[in-house]
Amino acid sequence: MSLHKARFSSAGLFLALPFIIASTVWSAEVPALRGRINDYAQMLSRDVARSLENRLEQFERQTGHQVALLTVPSLAGEDIEGFSIRVAESWKIGQKGFDNGVIFVVAAQDRQLRLEVGYGLEGVLPDAVASRVIREIVVPRFRDNDYEG
Repeated sequence: MSLHKARFSSAGLFLALPFIIASTVWSAEVPALRGRINDYAQMLSRDVARSLENRLEQFERQTGHQVALLTVPSLAGEDIEGFSIRVAESWKIGQKGFDNGVIFVVAAQDRQLRLEVGYGLEGVLPDAVASRVIREIVVPRFRDNDYEG
């Protein structure tokens, strides 16, 4: 590599460094997995959270598929897709080798939500169906402040 190219590469890295650091510092932290219901934004009553936890546990026993809910107050400027992928990579929902998990991520203050579906469930819950569930079921309830519904 010539000296000119080495200087140019070093300058590019030096200029990109603040953006790399900022994206690391300003991204939302992935919270700890506490169970199937992880209500860090406190959107659910304890009774509803307990009931959902039990229903999801029963669903998992019947199907083998794992479903988790994560609510966070804010994404701290990060996009919902990137955050939900980081959550999926950290939590590893679904059975090993089957990748049959779903994580429903809700960012309360940002008014964003996403279903992150493992590869093993894409045939059962493709993007089009996940989008319809969000648009036609979840969003109307959220508009009515019916988060527990």
